[in-house]
Parts: sequence; C-alpha cells; structure tokens
Amino acid sequence: MSFFNRIKQNYIDAREHKSFSYLYTAVIGLGFFTTAITWSMFNIYVPKYLDSLLGYLDNGQLIIGIIMVLDNIAAITMQPWIGKVSDNIWTKFGRRMPFILIGVPIAAFFFGLIPTVHQTLWLLIIVICGFNISMALYRAPVVALMPDLVPKDYRSRGNAVINLLGGVGALIGLFVMAAIYKINPTLSFVIVSIVMVLCLVALYFNIREHKEREDVDETEKVRLVDAVKNMFMDKDRSLIFILFAILFWFFAFNAIETWFSLYATNANLVNITNPADASMLLGIYSLTFIIFAIPAGLIAKKIGRKKTMIIGLIGLIVIMIPLVIFSLVPIPSLRVLVNFLPFKWTWEIIIDGILLFFGGMFWAFVNINSIVVVWELAGTARLGTYTGLYYFFSALSAIASPVIAGAIFDATNINVLFLYCIIFFVAALVCTMFVRRTGVEEDDLVLAK
Repeated sequence: MSFFNRIKQNYIDAREHKSFSYLYTAVIGLGFFTTAITWSMFNIYVPKYLDSLLGYLDNGQLIIGIIMVLDNIAAITMQPWIGKVSDNIWTKFGRRMPFILIGVPIAAFFFGLIPTVHQTLWLLIIVICGFNISMALYRAPVVALMPDLVPKDYRSRGNAVINLLGGVGALIGLFVMAAIYKINPTLSFVIVSIVMVLCLVALYFNIREHKEREDVDETEKVRLVDAVKNMFMDKDRSLIFILFAILFWFFAFNAIETWFSLYATNANLVNITNPADASMLLGIYSLTFIIFAIPAGLIAKKIGRKKTMIIGLIGLIVIMIPLVIFSLVPIPSLRVLVNFLPFKWTWEIIIDGILLFFGGMFWAFVNINSIVVVWELAGTARLGTYTGLYYFFSALSAIASPVIAGAIFDATNINVLFLYCIIFFVAALVCTMFVRRTGVEEDDLVLAK
C-alpha cells in the first residue's frame, strides 16, 4: 500500500472510530480553529476601538474591561447548559453539529461587522453582544467533538492536534491578518468571516458523529446539577483543584490577552503605536505555542500531566519576573532604538519578544494537558457537560480578570500588568500541586502514593 493510500485508509478508519488519524483530528480541529483566529483578533483590536471611544473617561479602563467580558458572561451562562444539552440529544445532524451549524455562520456575520461600526459606541456594543452569544452557542460542543470522535487512549495526542490548529488560527490572526489590517481593517475581518464559513463546510462534509459511544449508557440523561454535586461529593478533590487551577491561570492569561495591545501602545514599549504591531509581538507567544503543542502532549505521556503542567507554570512565573522589572523600572540602555528585521524596536521590546517566545512554550505545557485531565476525571458519559464546566471556570476568570485588572490599572497604571499575572500563576501552581489524579495510569499510581 502506498504512503497516500495508507493515510487515506487511516483517515477512513478514524472516521469509524477504529484508529487515530492526525489528518482526521486536524479536520475536527477546524471548529476550534475558528474560535482561535477570531478571538486573537477580537482581543487585540476591540480594546483599541473601545479606548478611542471611552479612553478619555477617568474610569475608562474599567468600562472597557466590563465590555470586554461580555463574551464571557455569555459563555458562563450558556456553555455548561449547552454542553449538557449536547450530551443528551441526537438529531439527524449529530449531537454536537447542530450547535456548530447555527453558531458559526451567525458569529462570522457579526465578526465581519466589527470594523464597520467601531466609530459608533452603541452599534459596536450590539455587534459585540451578537458575536459573543453566537460564539458561546458552539464553543463547548465544538471542543467536545474531539473526545467524542477520538479513542480514549489518543485524547492527549488529539488535544495537542486541536490546540495546534488553535495556535495556527491565533498565529494567522495575530500575524497575517495584522499585515492585512494595516492595509484595510475591514478586509481583514471579512476574510476571517469567510474562513469561518469554509471551516464549517469542511466539518459538515467530513465529520461523522456516532450515536452509540463506547462506555456510555445512551439511556442515561446527564443532569448538570448532579454532575456538579458529584464533583464536590467525591473524596478525591482532583477535579475541583484542577478546575480552580484553570480559573487562576486564565486570570493571568486573560489579562495578557485583553490588555496587551493597550499595554504595548500606551505604556512603555517605545515605538509601538499601532495595535497591529502589538499583535505581531504577541504573535510570538502563539508561534511557540504551536511549535510545542504536540511535544507538550508527548512530554505529558512520558513524565505525567501533573509534572508537565507544574513545569509550565514555574516557567511562566520565571519569565514574568523580567517583564515585571521592565514594566516598573525604566532602564534607559534598553530603550535605545535598533533595527531588528523590518522593524525599528528598542532592546526592551526585543527581549520581551524573546521572553514571550518561551512563554508560549510553557503555556503549551499547561494548556494542552489541562482539559484532558478534566475529560479523564469526568468520564465519557459527561464529556459535553464537563467541557462546559471547563469553560465555565475559564470564562469566570475571563469575566472577572479584565474588570479587576482594569480597576487596578485605573488606580495605578497599566505597567503592573505582568505583576498581576504572576500572582495568579502562583495561585494556579498551588492548586495544581493538590491534583492527585490526571487520568494517566502511570501518573495516577505515583500521585496516589
């Protein structure tokens, strides 16, 4: 059998849940790709649009933070329930696909409108709300597709592929679309809207959901309240600790994602005046996340998920320390402009870029493995429900963090961004230390001792 025929046969077998295929898993990941490419652009450009309309107010940063968490309010109220519903239904389109088929086109429509209404506050807020609700409609189901369709033994590898697709989406949003944005802002958003619809078409014609899933009693209806109750009644608190670790590290991550463009253009990063340039700098973070997505899953298989996440958190804390110093203590010698590739940046910006390079690697160690732990501890019958809970905790942090950070920045200044992040990465590290089971048999035997 030729190389291409083997790939084709492996793809066909994977559709029937008989084997693992990187290609088939990548197709599953197109749904997550749409969320990554849109949010990477949304979090870079929308704060700048809002700042141009609200920045003159004394509490402008707080108001911007509140508007920027509207998406997470939609997520926290919708995603656990939608995840539970998608566990319990079956239609001719499948279990997860109905939500994806409705959510993606609506989200694409509203996303394309963002740059056309950005000069009118009330129109911009309406479009933001429409985009947020439609994204929340399909986020949990699209993520639950992978553990539904990939055999249990391959889920860490599968999640690495999914996050690789997400990283590629973020990278395109931060780099490629930034270049197009400089030429025509509206065009960059419209292109992404079209890409979202094309990904939906690819998903629809390639994904085959199976009504009967292994190790699942299809007659058993999953109730969200019961799932949460069981989580707290379990003598082993691993699921609770991993969810709170997720809460805390997303407190840090969401602060960076929401405020970095304003930090880069309004704080002390000399010569960055365009949010597109800030987007490219943050894109370095996404680049290394892509590079280390699959290695992070393989490392976890070798040394255990808990150790891998701890290494990642310690690494993130370490690289944040010089970022804090650069933010709070002016170092004149590092603010000398130098030619760097096509840019004229300061040494400080270049060093920040290098630190963000390693930050992406350590973030992959953490983020690739965390949701897999939740899936393994939840059990197959509750994949959608606990995927929704995962996004409940991550969305809760995304609601609170930008608002709290905005209030702190109003009281002090935005230069304390990375100090704020260190505090929550440390809290996440403490919670991770108390996780006793991660779903890896070898890992669990060691942690149980």
